[in-house]
Amino acid sequence: MDLITCRLGQTDFSSVDCESALKGQKLPENLGHLTVRLCLISGIRHHLAFARSLEVTDLCRTTGQEIFARARNARLIMSDEVPGSELMGNKAFYPYCIWHPDVASEGTYRKLAAACPDMRYQVGRACAVAGYDQLYRELDLLPDPCIAEEAREASRDSDGSRHIFEQIMAAPLRYSVMNDYDLTVELDRPKPGAFLNADTAVRATLKERQVFAPFFRSKRYFNINEDWGIGPETVKLEIARLTDDEADLLVSPLPFDLPTMTKDLLILMSACEGNVDRYVRLRRKGRSVQYEVQCLIPGIYRSTAMAFWLDRNPDVMHEVAAVCDEDLVVELRRGIYARHIMNNATHHLLDADPPVPDDELPYWIWYPTIPSPYTLCKLAEARPAMRPQCVRACIAGDYCEAYTKIMDMPDPNTDMPVDPDDTDDPDEHIPLPADSFLITEAESSRFRDFFLQDMEQRREERGLKPQFNKHDDWKILSPWHCGDPSSTILYGSLPDQ
Repeated sequence: MDLITCRLGQTDFSSVDCESALKGQKLPENLGHLTVRLCLISGIRHHLAFARSLEVTDLCRTTGQEIFARARNARLIMSDEVPGSELMGNKAFYPYCIWHPDVASEGTYRKLAAACPDMRYQVGRACAVAGYDQLYRELDLLPDPCIAEEAREASRDSDGSRHIFEQIMAAPLRYSVMNDYDLTVELDRPKPGAFLNADTAVRATLKERQVFAPFFRSKRYFNINEDWGIGPETVKLEIARLTDDEADLLVSPLPFDLPTMTKDLLILMSACEGNVDRYVRLRRKGRSVQYEVQCLIPGIYRSTAMAFWLDRNPDVMHEVAAVCDEDLVVELRRGIYARHIMNNATHHLLDADPPVPDDELPYWIWYPTIPSPYTLCKLAEARPAMRPQCVRACIAGDYCEAYTKIMDMPDPNTDMPVDPDDTDDPDEHIPLPADSFLITEAESSRFRDFFLQDMEQRREERGLKPQFNKHDDWKILSPWHCGDPSSTILYGSLPDQ
């Protein structure tokens, strides 16, 4: 086993290795650790002598280590050295970003485009950064939003960049070629009809750095340098405040082309409102904005369209939940079922194949819309595990007759008399006349006397003690507000919303 292969098998974290890699001093001993590998990539991209070193060259030649070869080639290009065919013979060695941390000369980029035609869009993006408008025109590229957004940012300091931006925006049709989320350049399948959507990692944002740590976890959306912004020290950019025009986008139709902005707040607002059109356009493909899943939950409850769209796009639910907890996908599915129920459409749940397991059944099925008495009785009969929430929904809707019908349904789990001292599991006996949440709901009903007296009578007849489950206190709340439907505080950590 050679030395490189041995180092790749080492997974221990070493801060000394990280520091030396970031400074471009030596190859780490433990190349199997993710944080160490990211530090090495950053070190190669920032230090020419290190990128040219024999040990880095040997690493780049190792099968499966193309990511280091891309970093090495990017550093050479940015240092005005076009890598030869022995270094760029494989397209897997083509770097995506060749304009940060440094910009090469116009002549270098021209030579690179001639030697590697498949990199002409990366060269065009570098032209937008540096203002090389003459070279950009020579490349004869399709008008691409990523290049346009890059040029727009650089146009503050460069007339050449402004000319590139104006040329792209003057085109009658733009094409999506570059993708900063998955680092692809679709030369053969450019997507027409593209627009500026704030989906570009413009060069100014790449200055942000996060100090390495044993459990490094990036919160960035883009990784065009492939080092996740890791560095020897933390560098934070000023949090950009929304301009008046950008803030106005929260309450007005979106323009065809968005300004350069951090659009996270727009994403969260569209998710919370259940606005499918805005959400689908704005969301970060394959990524999740912080609190996005918590905002989607009320969006599902508010919007039938959002519930249908997410149901048909389960991959989106997994992407959004992944940033917090994959188990949140179950909570999103509960919300979808709840929205259908509130629309009096039970077939989505009752006819599901395979059947929906009991632990995925929704609890909140009466807010913001109360289903009909018929729907609640049908659900309670078909899915006995949902009788407690069906009873509570009847109380919330003042459905006295449906309430009585469900409460009189026989317990499907047993024909034996109920043990009056058995209060360990409040869901064991269905329905639950002594459920504290039903009592709380009844106390705010117009027919509070009817509901409270009926539950008290049933409790006495069956000899049951009041049920109080400390682990279900969240059920006293609405699906997304802290108890008060008029509250603007999002309560996103409910275990069953």
